[in-house]
Amino acid sequence: MNDTNETTRPAAPNSLGKGLRRLLLGAAFAATFVAGGLVMSGSSAIAMMEMGHGMGGHGGMHQMGKAHIEHMLKEVDATPEQTARIESILHTGFAAMGPVHEKLASTHGDLHRLLTAPTIDRAALEQLRAARVADIDQASKTMVQAMADAAEVLTPDQRAKLATVMAAEHHHHD
Repeated sequence: MNDTNETTRPAAPNSLGKGLRRLLLGAAFAATFVAGGLVMSGSSAIAMMEMGHGMGGHGGMHQMGKAHIEHMLKEVDATPEQTARIESILHTGFAAMGPVHEKLASTHGDLHRLLTAPTIDRAALEQLRAARVADIDQASKTMVQAMADAAEVLTPDQRAKLATVMAAEHHHHD
């Protein structure tokens, strides 16, 4: 190569064109939401059960989830009163996931609009990200509270037996 060709190269080897930089930023931002979606997928599936969506038509997944909870409670010899209280607590906790799922679904359109605009509004993107993280955080707190409330309905011996049953179920599915 001669000196003329070398002087026409960009000075910084890591500088990217505006379009490529925007594409990479958009991909990174989208990946963040995908990762959040994966983390929440279990909770979203449960929320969908509560809203009557999913496999098995209206309420099919809800019935499967309810049957699983009833099975586990039967395994630990929960009383009918304990079962009713736990089902009520968990229903309330899972129902709280519905609005979060709806917000996450609408976020896709908002992201698309913001990331394809003539000018990228980073402040709006950050505001959207922070709002969804806050929603997920609140839903997570609600779910943990519901799980703790449900666990307190059982006796310590029932919780120990539940741990054994759940470990056996988990091992069976591996």
